[in-house]
Amino acid sequence: MAKYLLALTFLTCSYCLVLGQTEYKFSPKWKVGDKRTAVKEQRETEYIGGELVEDTTIYLDVTMIVLKENKDNFILQVIYENVALRAAINFYDKLGDELTDYQNLELKYRIDKQTGNADLDNWKEAQQFMNESLDQINSILEEKVPDMVGFAQLAFAPIEEMFKSKENIEAYMSGGIEYLLFPYDKTFVLGDTLSITEMCANPFNPMDSINLTTMTYLTNVDELKNTCNINSTQIFDLTGFKEMMKSMMGKMTESYGAADSTRNKAAKEIDSIELDITDLTVITFDYGTSWPIKVVQTRKVYANDPKGKREKTVLNTVTMK
Repeated sequence: MAKYLLALTFLTCSYCLVLGQTEYKFSPKWKVGDKRTAVKEQRETEYIGGELVEDTTIYLDVTMIVLKENKDNFILQVIYENVALRAAINFYDKLGDELTDYQNLELKYRIDKQTGNADLDNWKEAQQFMNESLDQINSILEEKVPDMVGFAQLAFAPIEEMFKSKENIEAYMSGGIEYLLFPYDKTFVLGDTLSITEMCANPFNPMDSINLTTMTYLTNVDELKNTCNINSTQIFDLTGFKEMMKSMMGKMTESYGAADSTRNKAAKEIDSIELDITDLTVITFDYGTSWPIKVVQTRKVYANDPKGKREKTVLNTVTMK
C-alpha cells in the first residue's frame, strides 16, 4: 500500500510538472536603454459591389525607448510621427521644412512590471504640443495657401477632439503600443484557448458600446529560442447595435406619421442588414526579452445593406528592429 501511495505521489508530481511546463505567463523584462523601432506598413482595400474602390498603403515608424526603471514600473518613451503635420504636407509640401520642432510627438508611459498596464504620464505636454502644432500649421497655411485652410481644418477636427483629454489621447494612441502590451498579464496553457469577453467602443458608432470576445492561444513555442506565436481572434457582437438601429428607425418613421407598412418595410430592411467585423492577429514574441519580433494584424469589415455589399480589409504588418 505504501509503495502504491509513493508511486501515486510521484505520478501526481510529475503531472503537475508537465502542467507547469505548459503554462506561460509573460511580463515585461526590459532593461533601461532598450530601444526598438516598429516599422509599420498598413494596407487598406475596399470593395463595393465587388468593385475595388480603394487600395492604399501607408508607412509609419514608431520608436520605443526604456528610459527609467523602479521597483514597480518602467518608463517607456514612445516617439510617433506628428500625424497632423504629415496630413498638412498634402496641402503645402514645404511645411515640414518650416516646422522642424513639430516633427515628432513624444509620449511617456508608466508600464506596470507585473501587469503591463500603461498609464500616460505626460498627457498635458502631449496636448500642448499638438495644440501648438495645429496653431502653427494653420498660421502657415493661411499665409501660403489660404484656399486650403478650410479643408485642413476639417481634416484636423478629429485630431483636435482626440487630444482634449488624457483618456482620449490614450485611446487614440493605443494602437502604437497595443501589441507590445497584449501578451502581458495573461496565463496561457499550451493547447488551450483563452477567451475574454468585455465591452468596447462600437467601430460603426464610437458613442455606442458592444461586446467584444477575444480568443487567444499559443503556437510554435520554441524553448531553445524563447519564442512563440501569440494568436488572437476578436469577434464583435453587433446584435444590440442592429436592434438599436431598428428601434431608432421605427421611432423616426412613427414621428413622421408613416404608415404601418412603411415602418414594417424599414424594420425588414434593417433585419436584412449583415454586419461583421473580425480581427486576426499573430504576434511573433520573444519571451526571453519580452519584446515582439513581428506583428501581423488583419481586420475585415463586411456590410451588406440595401445600398449594396461592402468589404474592407486593413492589413497591418509591424516589424521590430
